[in-house]
Amino acid sequence: MKPMPQALGRAFAGSLLAVGTLSAQGGLRSRIEGNGDARVQFSFAARSDVCGAGASIQIGSSTYIANGSGRLFDGDGRPLCRRGPVVVRVTRSAGIVVGLDVQIAPESSTDGIADLGTVSAVTAAEYLLDFAARAEGRPAREAILPAVLADSATIWPGLIALAKNRALARAVRQSAMNWLGRELDRSSGDDARRASAALVTLATDQEEMLPVRQQAVSVLARSERADLTALTSMANGNDTWLRQNAIEALANSGDPRARDYLRSALQDPALPDPLRTTVIRGLGREYATSRDVDLLRARYATLTSNSSKQAILSVLAEEGGAANLQWLLTIASDSGAAPDLRAQATESVQRAGASAAQLGKLYEQAPDRRGKEAAINGLLRRGDRQSVDLLLGIARNETDQSVRRGLVARLGRLEDARVKDFLRDLVNQ
Repeated sequence: MKPMPQALGRAFAGSLLAVGTLSAQGGLRSRIEGNGDARVQFSFAARSDVCGAGASIQIGSSTYIANGSGRLFDGDGRPLCRRGPVVVRVTRSAGIVVGLDVQIAPESSTDGIADLGTVSAVTAAEYLLDFAARAEGRPAREAILPAVLADSATIWPGLIALAKNRALARAVRQSAMNWLGRELDRSSGDDARRASAALVTLATDQEEMLPVRQQAVSVLARSERADLTALTSMANGNDTWLRQNAIEALANSGDPRARDYLRSALQDPALPDPLRTTVIRGLGREYATSRDVDLLRARYATLTSNSSKQAILSVLAEEGGAANLQWLLTIASDSGAAPDLRAQATESVQRAGASAAQLGKLYEQAPDRRGKEAAINGLLRRGDRQSVDLLLGIARNETDQSVRRGLVARLGRLEDARVKDFLRDLVNQ
């Protein structure tokens, strides 16, 4: 008998493995999804980065899941995190799975549950993903988590299949995409490229439902290994909906590549104003750097849209700091500025940390009612003794009766004896 060629031998071995896996999966399915009412459980090895205590599960150093009664803690107040098998408990009614929960190394068993024993982690993951594609409602969605926890299982192809399956409930597809993003960060090379490409396909498919497309964009933006070039291409494309969502996703990302894109987009004169506003807000928030803040201040004077300028004022107010406060004070006291921008800058200086004296000066310099009211709003929000002194002076001396009446009405909300005396005297006049 001639020896089998090496390539054919590998193929034959692979076929045998596939047949064996399908057989094992089918056997597990029949044992779990038998006839009648029952509760069964099976266990399998967990990934090396998984630990937990019953329904409290930790994956890696940043993902925590608390099911059932919540998390357990040790004597030092830290969450328990035992290494151990994944235990999946299934509730069946009339042969239909109606409940599925997962635990890590539970300390005790539950009465009335038939234990099917330990199964291969790979077989378990394949069964669970197959079940997610066949089941309905909550059990379908719940089957994805234990598949993710399975040791040595390559689950991203199954997650892609779930994400692309339009026959499934949206919640199942979105859950699959969410976990696919996490698997993408654990993968490399061709696996990562294929997973990323699947998300790009979902995001750019105009026939796909919008929540699914939006989820795909969001997952791409927060994944460290995703094809961010594809996301920036979406942000520069002709699909208006996709462009807006891609820019919003990039604006919520701390990835240095996303930050570079936002800086470049801000300086693009052809960028539509609503998108520019999204870019401006994205340059703020928790990932803002001094470079971003300097760029926003520098670009302010070049913008022609009030909405873009207002977005910059808002971002710098939230950022705070001496340099931003001084810049905002300059805008607020600029007699040539548009009234609405000047008023917003006046309110922004209070959020940026302006003193009562600085707000009082802006009130004195205000050329119109709107400017005065903006300064008064800032003093009311501060509410300290010096601010109240200034407000009482304004209430006594302001000649614009509309401004004065509005201030008097709001002073009554302050718990200050001097205010109560002033209002009492005002009533007795």
